[in-house]
Amino acid sequence: MRLSFQQQVFTGIIISIFLVIIVGYTSFNAIILQQENTGWVDHTREVIKSSSDVRNQLLTAETNLRGFALLKNRNFERTHQLASEKTWEQFLFLQKLVTDNPIQAARLDTLSPVLRSRLDLMARQLEMLKNENYSADSLRTMVLGGQKLSAQLKLYFDKIENVENGLLEIRENQAAVSSARAKQVILAGTAIFMLVIFVLFYVIRRTYLAQLNSEKETLKANQELAVLAIEDQRKNWILSAAVEVSVVIRGEPKEDELARNFLTRVAEVTQATTGVLYVISRIGDVWDLAATYAVDRKNDLPDSINKQSGVLGQVIQEKSVFKQLEVPPGYLKIKSGLGESAPGTVLIKTLMQGGKVVAVLELGYLEKPDDNVSKLLDRISDGVAISLTAARERQLTKELLDKTQLQAEELESQQEELRVTNEELTRQTSLLQVSEEELRVQQEELRQINTELEEKAFLLEEQKNTIEEARDQIQRKADELETTGRFKSEFLANMSHELRTPLNSILILSRILSENKGARLNDEEQKFASVINNSGNDLLTLINDILDLAKVESGKIELHSEEVNTDFLLAEIKNTFQKIAENKGLHLALLKGENCPEKLFIDQVRLVQILRNLLSNAIKFTSAPGKVSLIISQTDGKLNFEVSDTGIGIPANKQNAIFEAFQQADGSTSRKYGGTGLGLSISRELANLFGGAISLKSEVGKGSTFMLTIPLEVNPEKNRQEPVISEPVKEVKTEIVKPSADAVNERENRLLLIEDDPIFAEDMANKARESGFEVLIADTGYKALRFVATFKPTAIILDMHLPDLSGDEVLKELKSDPLTRMIPVHTVSAGDESIAKVMEEGAIGFMQKPVDKRSAEVIFDLLKLEGSTPEKKRILLIEDDAFQSKHFGDFLEANNLFVLYAYSGEEALSLLSREIVDGIILDIRLSDVNGLDLLDQIKAVPKWASLPVVVNTAEDLSQEDLTRVMKYSHPVVMKTRKSNDRLLDEVNLFLKKIQPKTAPSIQNNYSFSNPVVHSERVFVGKKVLLADDDMRNIFALSAVLEEAGFTITIATNGREALEKLGEEKDVDLVLMDVMMPEMDGIEATKFIRKQAKWNNLPIIAVTAKAMQGDRELCLAAGANDYISKPVDVDKLLSLIKVWLHSV
Repeated sequence: MRLSFQQQVFTGIIISIFLVIIVGYTSFNAIILQQENTGWVDHTREVIKSSSDVRNQLLTAETNLRGFALLKNRNFERTHQLASEKTWEQFLFLQKLVTDNPIQAARLDTLSPVLRSRLDLMARQLEMLKNENYSADSLRTMVLGGQKLSAQLKLYFDKIENVENGLLEIRENQAAVSSARAKQVILAGTAIFMLVIFVLFYVIRRTYLAQLNSEKETLKANQELAVLAIEDQRKNWILSAAVEVSVVIRGEPKEDELARNFLTRVAEVTQATTGVLYVISRIGDVWDLAATYAVDRKNDLPDSINKQSGVLGQVIQEKSVFKQLEVPPGYLKIKSGLGESAPGTVLIKTLMQGGKVVAVLELGYLEKPDDNVSKLLDRISDGVAISLTAARERQLTKELLDKTQLQAEELESQQEELRVTNEELTRQTSLLQVSEEELRVQQEELRQINTELEEKAFLLEEQKNTIEEARDQIQRKADELETTGRFKSEFLANMSHELRTPLNSILILSRILSENKGARLNDEEQKFASVINNSGNDLLTLINDILDLAKVESGKIELHSEEVNTDFLLAEIKNTFQKIAENKGLHLALLKGENCPEKLFIDQVRLVQILRNLLSNAIKFTSAPGKVSLIISQTDGKLNFEVSDTGIGIPANKQNAIFEAFQQADGSTSRKYGGTGLGLSISRELANLFGGAISLKSEVGKGSTFMLTIPLEVNPEKNRQEPVISEPVKEVKTEIVKPSADAVNERENRLLLIEDDPIFAEDMANKARESGFEVLIADTGYKALRFVATFKPTAIILDMHLPDLSGDEVLKELKSDPLTRMIPVHTVSAGDESIAKVMEEGAIGFMQKPVDKRSAEVIFDLLKLEGSTPEKKRILLIEDDAFQSKHFGDFLEANNLFVLYAYSGEEALSLLSREIVDGIILDIRLSDVNGLDLLDQIKAVPKWASLPVVVNTAEDLSQEDLTRVMKYSHPVVMKTRKSNDRLLDEVNLFLKKIQPKTAPSIQNNYSFSNPVVHSERVFVGKKVLLADDDMRNIFALSAVLEEAGFTITIATNGREALEKLGEEKDVDLVLMDVMMPEMDGIEATKFIRKQAKWNNLPIIAVTAKAMQGDRELCLAAGANDYISKPVDVDKLLSLIKVWLHSV
């Protein structure tokens, strides 16, 4: 029975609705089952993670307990307690998770008392370690018991996790099965539903089209029969002509050959009398003349056209596929041997591919062609456009292959694909002879090939992006390495801080004991204290060695090559080691070997550092009557420095290890020879920096030979710094100029003249000799630093512009060395230098070139004055009240100070321009000018900018005036009451600050100078709160302060300091360490300043990590002043005295 059209539609709709309901219900059940299985998988994973967390927390607690037992560090105790609490909390959470599994719940119930016992045992063990009231047996018993419990816990947890892992595998399989089933149900239902819809649509459409087509076919049958004969004839002509054209575009002809053959054949087939073909250029929007037919090039044909080029340009803009024009008179002539004639009609055809005009064809006819010509051109245009494009692509592909040889393998694949494509194109072209349909198939295939080429280009772009991503990853790795290096540097800085903190106490206490002020120690005990002090300084040297090794490894040390005299080098080494060798009964031989050059071009500082390390080791490991030798030679373009000894020798199995940091041939606890093991490691790294190496030959009991081999030239151009001056530097003769006999004083004065201008150097040397100086000349900064270490001059004249180092760098190096910081340095320069900056860095004066004889005499007199026994300091007292001025002046002169008096601002400026002063006492109220305005005028003059100033006034300053004064907070000390004692303390303090870099420090031999005023009675009965977490520092500072007469209250952290202040109401001053546990010094200071009752309590901040910005941070928190470790005791006592007076 055949259903009607309406019945078919209705039946299809009913079936579709039924299938939708079935598929929806089945999919819903499958998704619910999948969610349940997934939930059980997540639950099992959470149980496994919770079990692992319990074990990890327990392991953390045990590890920190062992750390506390070994180091007694409170951080380990806190971490252990926190881990123990988290262990039990996580265990309780695990019990809740396994309530659905009775077997696992039973295991955890059994495990609970064991875990509780282990935690309680660790708590008892911690308490025992904290109280230190245990025996070795009790501790061993407790440790063994803990290990037994830990083993039981491990077994239980392994069983629990094995069961859960098994459940996890089962549940994951179930979840996977349910997920796959759900997907299958959904996909199957969807497929069935779509199939029914498609069948329904197909049946309906077929019925409808069948009825419609039957009507149309009846109407068109007669019409098609009428024109069929004519159409067949036209198609046959078009097909035959298309085949003829296709013959000439087959194969792989070049682009110009293809264009010429195509134009010729199409003109012949269509009986055109003339023609031209323009093909798009590679740059786009320009079409170049590719071929002509029966055209005289003298007719001024354009070589190229664009969208504005007449009719052809208009056709390109409109993308017209065909245009027929009637030729006007005067058009292009068609010439032959018999004559010439103008064409009657012109046909213009655009050849397009993918919406783009590939070429423009123009044909000329004497008579108007029929429509078959235009249809032929329509039929062959796509194929020709494809062929032209393919020819162009072949050329581009060949060029691309030539340019990308690094990707040869992939490009060869593309070439093979292109060859296959060309063969396919040939095959498709031949099929044009058969039918138009096959030609269209060829067109589609060629389009697909172009798409594949575009995909290949896209793949190349992706590869480029991949390379870029790899480069970015390499850059990120480099950044990570840089970060690691920075972390290492920060670690070394922190390590230096942690070592210097206890070293501070050692040096302070050993200095106090070695002074033996109370005569409580006998000579032997005082000698012991000196040994402790020397050992502390040795430890400081070790710290510097470690930091030096870190600098070498991180590449922060650069070589500065210069010309070095070999004899001078050997003399310097001899001066260093001759006395040491003689004291040990050794023979020291320093020799020049075969082909030894007279002069070397090398970084002498680093070379001497290597040789000193090698010679020091040789002397240390050689016993009398042994021999140590250094031989310098040259072979094969390399310098050889051979250091030999007749010492104990080095075993073969230790000869590689000794070059590693902290490694020695004998590293046992009973070793005979000391040392850190850093010397050879640093030497090896420096040798590598030179481009050389250190080799070793040694035999136990016979001695060792270290051979340092360095290239004759160590990249001098790379390591040499550009001179600061632009003019060429002439060679300066380095010499010692003896003074005339009549000018030599009883005390010999040795002057080091650091100057690269030979004429100026010779002139200044003659003037210095006339003034009684023995003169030493150095023309570079590095040479000057060596001369200072070797000849120990009593005064220095420093030029600020040198070929290798700047004058600032030399001055900083001199003032940072404890052995040279006290040498007076006077600077000269031909440039515009900052006088305030030079004076701030420690110079005693500055003079601009040229220097006449009178100016030179002033310099030499000043150097003699600074190099001799210190005289009275000169103070300028600016006070308009004559009685007050005389009263203050008498008091200061009675305390060994020289006072200059000024009663007005004008007189003060006049005195400053004529006299040299060391400091200023300034009254705010003056008769002719405001004191603060005068202060601004003084500080605006560069040579007075660094002068310290005490502001002396009887009235309180406004906030605006206080702000003006605080602009000069570095050299200015504020004063709020008129008091002779307080004024003297302020003067005493700033005179110590006149040369801050020459002040004695407790880490450098403790050469304390006596203060100007010995007024310590102010300390008696005063109470100081000392807040510091390091008991060694507390002991050291307490000893110093108690000896001065203070009563000391101690707090070990910021919180305890606040409690002490609350309990003891009579605290006069607080010494607050910045770095403390629980609450640091900064937080404690801020809290103190928030309390109104402690607003006027003096607080001095103390820290061992004097980094940039620390001073501002402490003062911003509310501290009155700041001092860094190692503590200068004299400076500390002066600061305390100042701030006790201010209360």
